Amino acid sequence: MKITVKRKAFLEELPRVVEKLVNEYGSSLKAINIEEDEKGCYTVWATYESSTF
Repeated sequence: MKITVKRKAFLEELPRVVEKLVNEYGSSLKAINIEEDEKGCYTVWATYESSTF
């Protein structure tokens, strides 16, 4: 089952947020999408494959 999690961050925090997601989900991580809003804040969407339901 694919699960998507959401994290909010400012530009200077993005590398740390992405690194934490990669460390947390490892090889089950399938996609990371980053969107910027009108206020300059970023939403990081991370999709991973879960073996539990």
